[in-house]
Amino acid sequence: MNFDPQIVAQAQAFVKSFNSGRGVRVPKMTFSSWPHFMRAVRQQLEVQS
Repeated sequence: MNFDPQIVAQAQAFVKSFNSGRGVRVPKMTFSSWPHFMRAVRQQLEVQS
């Protein structure tokens, strides 16, 4: 599945903040982009484990 580079960058920033223990902010996005964002977040978390 091809991802929008902006969504991937937002997911990477989300995971980086989450792992560092800082406050996590979900970026503003359209509802149709949400599944893509969550999939990118899950992939980033799996890569790190």
